[in-house]
Amino acid sequence: MNNVVGKLLVVLQLVFSVLALCFAGGVYTFHQSWRAKAVQAQTDLAARDQQIGQLKQQQSQELETREQEKVGLTTRADGAEAQVRQLTANLQNSLGELAQAQQQRDKHLADLQVAQAEADARIAETVGLRSETKKLRDTVGQQIAEIRDKEDRNLDLTGQVADAADREKSALSEISRLQDLLRLNKIDVRQVVSGTVPAEVEKINGVVIGTRLNSSRSAELVQVSIGADDLVIPGMKMVVYRGNVYKGQIQITDVSADGAIGLVTERARNGTIERGDDVTTKL
Repeated sequence: MNNVVGKLLVVLQLVFSVLALCFAGGVYTFHQSWRAKAVQAQTDLAARDQQIGQLKQQQSQELETREQEKVGLTTRADGAEAQVRQLTANLQNSLGELAQAQQQRDKHLADLQVAQAEADARIAETVGLRSETKKLRDTVGQQIAEIRDKEDRNLDLTGQVADAADREKSALSEISRLQDLLRLNKIDVRQVVSGTVPAEVEKINGVVIGTRLNSSRSAELVQVSIGADDLVIPGMKMVVYRGNVYKGQIQITDVSADGAIGLVTERARNGTIERGDDVTTKL
């Protein structure tokens, strides 16, 4: 009986020892878990404190910004009120100026009606003056045309006079040369020449091969393709034409065997004498 009780006690002691060991392990495990949670809680608390501090700082900055914005808005509101007062004053001035402008407009309208009546009278007068001006312009145009025609005829006559002077000078020079030639051959210029007179040339045709001005540039010279071999003589008059168009008249001044040079004595109004034009003694 005592052995059973002793064994039972030993077993109970062993059981209690295991239970104590388990309890100690549980207490240790709970202690370690609680400590980790406490450290984590302290860390979280520090983080929250830091966030709270940052939030307070942001709140302070935001309050300061809002205060500055409030001051700016207050200043702008004051300025806007001043502008409103100024605009109100300007509006009153504008209304006064508008009333004056309306009065001036009414006055201008009345003046405009008077001016319109005067303008109508001036227009009627202008129409009459335009009719008279047109008549005067037509008269002036006719007179200008007559003056130009007279100037053209004057120029033609001046050219003919210059041509006649040149021909006279050439003739005098030719007469002087012939007189000298007669004197050299001991022929009296007053002696009557007897013999047959060369027959009149019926018709001689040629072509213009060149044109130029004389040394004084006062007359035009024409070179033709016919000469003494074709019975062309100095002083002979020839007509220049192109197809059926009359171009002018020349008088032969110098003659060679196969060519001659003539002075333009009459120029047509429908063009100039050019190389390739036809020449003839008669048309």
